[in-house]
Amino acid sequence: MGIRYSFTTARPKSIISKLSKIWVFYTILSVAIIYIGGSYLKIETSIFQSNIHIIEDNMDTQDAKISVINTNTEQLKHEINIDKINKNYNYELQNALNKLFDLIPDQITITQILLEENKLILKGITPTREIYSFLLQAPLKSIFTTSRVDFFPLPNGWFNFTSISVIEKEVQ
Repeated sequence: MGIRYSFTTARPKSIISKLSKIWVFYTILSVAIIYIGGSYLKIETSIFQSNIHIIEDNMDTQDAKISVINTNTEQLKHEINIDKINKNYNYELQNALNKLFDLIPDQITITQILLEENKLILKGITPTREIYSFLLQAPLKSIFTTSRVDFFPLPNGWFNFTSISVIEKEVQ
């Protein structure tokens, strides 16, 4: 039996200590976590960018729809304005026609009325030129700038007439 210099038996030693192994493990674990986190952020970033592109496309589509709606709104406003003008014009025309019919005496028969913007053409039958002149031509001359009438005798002594009355617009 030999002398022993140590109270414990010798154990095999590793090149890397236990503390170094723990340190290396946690370093590799940290790098792996950072890599996985970076990959996750890269994926999320690409998803967000694709969502941004989709949203921008939707916004462009909505802008185009808004532009169409605004155009349609302007068109409708224009049509409403035209409708108001037409209603006003029709109202004035109806009043003018009612006044015209009130002007026509019972002795004169109107066979045709042609109404243009600034011109009124009346065709009809009158017993005499004087009845036409006193009962219809005088009121027409007071309304229109110029009023001209042509008479055509009928076999029964009455007259066909064609009256052209014009309102000349004033130049401003």
